Amino acid sequence: MPLKLGVNLPQDSRYDLTTDVVKFARAAEEIGYDSLWVYERLLMPVDQSGAHGLYGVPDLPWPDVYSSTGEPLLTLAMAAAVTERIELGTGVLVPPLRTPLQLARSLATLDHQSGGRVIAGLGVGWSIDEFAAAAPRPYAER
Repeated sequence: MPLKLGVNLPQDSRYDLTTDVVKFARAAEEIGYDSLWVYERLLMPVDQSGAHGLYGVPDLPWPDVYSSTGEPLLTLAMAAAVTERIELGTGVLVPPLRTPLQLARSLATLDHQSGGRVIAGLGVGWSIDEFAAAAPRPYAER
């Protein structure tokens, strides 16, 4: 089996997301990459002490880029619109932060409209702050 290579799409405030996602996606496909990837970060807590640290590690600071991360499925949709072959992956979406039917519909629509190129990486999440702000169910029930 041949080695497949993927790369993360531009997804935070270091980039101009109105143009860089499209340029990057086209270039990655031209170069021959096999997949484009995005991650999910809903917010970055102001208080990063104790259990609010990165990955739940007490007092571990979050990277600044997490303060302004573009929505992952919209970012992939932008890339899908300007590419033909390259796969589109999430690494990782956090389903407990979303309603199940809405997430399933969004992934299915993106997969259909991209010609079956979506790879859905899913995880349970770790940020108590993201769950407190947005999850339909409490963190303990994820």
